[in-house]
Amino acid sequence: MALDEIKLGIAQHKGVRAAELLENTLLQESFQYLESEYLKAWRNTKVLETVSRERLWQAIQILGIIQEHLKSHVTNGRIAAEDLRRLSEENFKRERHTTRTTRG
Repeated sequence: MALDEIKLGIAQHKGVRAAELLENTLLQESFQYLESEYLKAWRNTKVLETVSRERLWQAIQILGIIQEHLKSHVTNGRIAAEDLRRLSEENFKRERHTTRTTRG
């Protein structure tokens, strides 16, 4: 197995795991809960609490960044799976051709 195939296999595995996380009800509820709590706290800040508001806003943004990062792993995993399938087909065709050539 070539290094590229190993890297593709790792990417595929990460994609599967990321998809499992994104489909996990507890994790989704946790993201929703945290975002709701951060927004509630942000709305309840006083006028002079700009640092607190900024930190809460950043926390909300980070939740989205985490979800987008997981989604990118899912996408990369799907692409890697397709690349592995294509490589497997190419290797199979090459082996069949080599077998025919050596017999003939």
